[in-house]
Amino acid sequence: MSELQLETRGDGTPAVFVHGSFRGGLETFREQLALADEYRVIVVDRRGFGGSPSAASDGWPTDAGDLVALLEKVGPAHVVGHSYGAVVALVAAVRASKQLLSLVAIEPPAFELARGDAAAEATTVAMKPVYEHAHELTTAEFVKEWGRTRGMSRDRIDAWIASFGAAEWAAAEATRRERWPGDAPIRLDLLAQAAFPTVVVAGGYDGHTRGGRDFAAVCRRLAGGIGARLVVFERSMHTPQIEEPKAFNQLVRELWRP
Repeated sequence: MSELQLETRGDGTPAVFVHGSFRGGLETFREQLALADEYRVIVVDRRGFGGSPSAASDGWPTDAGDLVALLEKVGPAHVVGHSYGAVVALVAAVRASKQLLSLVAIEPPAFELARGDAAAEATTVAMKPVYEHAHELTTAEFVKEWGRTRGMSRDRIDAWIASFGAAEWAAAEATRRERWPGDAPIRLDLLAQAAFPTVVVAGGYDGHTRGGRDFAAVCRRLAGGIGARLVVFERSMHTPQIEEPKAFNQLVRELWRP
């Protein structure tokens, strides 16, 4: 495992938080630091994000190994993954099932799980080539292509890029190196047999944007495939842990309590 930056707060049972693309751990889970009043909150910066060095990584294959190593080090823990980090957590959960007390997967972009759904299929067709040819693109070109395939307007993409500082560019470069999340071996059969409980979390924007429809399809397929509870935060989009933090934190507290 590369030496990852970990923000650790509190004592008690460990709870490990794994962020997604384009932002680091504290940006993604700042509202969950409040959980340190009862738990040992461990917020991970994946390789190249936040305070973690930009060591060799190809996204979920490397990151899942890092997460397994971390879980072996800290002992049995609750795990929360957001977006690409949820894909990492789902892959690691199979490999380190005895180290998980529970798993919360927030809108994983595992779009190929939802084969047959029109929105998820369209996203795969649009986005997979961007990841496959990312090595041919500069970081700025990748960001523009990624934004375009997510349905962002040119003006919105330009404004997004204009807001980047050094940390954002580093996170964008780390995202450019990530492998397409749809290829991740998420074993529904093994996750369905796992002893730990799993909750799949989705935003409530299904039907309002293409982004909402494709993520909703993945969340439904994942929850149904492993017999997990599906929780929809109706006032949120892709980041319910930020947009509805009190409700999200209450959800995980109830899940984590004996």
